[in-house]
Amino acid sequence: MCDRPITERSNQLTASVDVASPTDIVSLLQKCDTEIFQGWDQDGNGYKSLHSEEILQRINSVSEVAATLLQDPLNNAIVLSGCGTSGRLAFMVSRSFNRHLEQQGKPMCYYYSIAGGDKALFTSQEAPEDDPLHGRNVLKEIVRDKRRVLFLGISCGLSAPFVAGQLDYCMDHLDVFVPVLIGFNPTEQARDIPVEKWNKTFLGVTKRLEDLARLGHGYIINPVVGPEPITGSSRMKGGTATKMILDVIFTQAHQHLGILKPSAILRTYELVNSAVYSQSTAIAALLEAAGKSLSAGGHIYYLGTDSLGIVGMIDASECPPTFGACKCFFVVGLTTIIKTFTKKSGRVKETNLGS
Repeated sequence: MCDRPITERSNQLTASVDVASPTDIVSLLQKCDTEIFQGWDQDGNGYKSLHSEEILQRINSVSEVAATLLQDPLNNAIVLSGCGTSGRLAFMVSRSFNRHLEQQGKPMCYYYSIAGGDKALFTSQEAPEDDPLHGRNVLKEIVRDKRRVLFLGISCGLSAPFVAGQLDYCMDHLDVFVPVLIGFNPTEQARDIPVEKWNKTFLGVTKRLEDLARLGHGYIINPVVGPEPITGSSRMKGGTATKMILDVIFTQAHQHLGILKPSAILRTYELVNSAVYSQSTAIAALLEAAGKSLSAGGHIYYLGTDSLGIVGMIDASECPPTFGACKCFFVVGLTTIIKTFTKKSGRVKETNLGS
């Protein structure tokens, strides 16, 4: 048995992805993405999948909490937090559901937190990700004067100190917070490495939350979706699963529960996944064209408006730190995209985006 956390292991399905043809790469990715829905249990430990009854029940329970808080959006808050892609997804989802509230004439209730602040929406900011005390302070500032707060901390590998510090703060103040951890490793694989200037580890925080969850004071949503297609790149399967879980939780909450069950909403994502890969030939051709462009010293341009533009921004911002790509290879129309960015009240803070 491998001692390495599942999210950090290599996936045998894509062992040859670096030498595969564009057509074969798409086929390999399809097989790997199937594990998001069907689960992964090569260790034979009975890991929970996204469709397992226990995971679905936890998702439903968090939806119930969210639905209750949404009845008084002015005095309550729902906070989504993460580092890197997890934080960018937190921004995207909070923005989407705030817009839904706004269309109903209701105050916005969703907030996001990302390690490194708004600059991290565009570029990698690694130092703040390792600072649990900074995470705690950011959360305190967001929720001051709020009566009740649902906090969802996202860490695909159960490893980000920034998120751990926030969860720890929530557990110290259960009169205000309902803490939720979202990740994709078994809890015993949470990172057990000392954090600088802190006397706790992510594993210790996770165990504490497990104990509280048994008493109904918090939740851990951690289906195992298997190793990433590109080793350690949790922006891929981990990012997809994160987006699905958040959408299921809040879609159900906004529908006042019971209209669509979590399992039914997840099935729609399976249909979308199948529809995407039904276009494998076109995707392979696009992949080949992108490779030729970069090999010739060209660029990849992401063009899109509103949420689609944000998705392009998220993907482009992750290519340098994840794949070692040169920043100049990936270009997004930021002027157009920034106009679509809204926080709780107004736009993203002005920031020096750098090169």
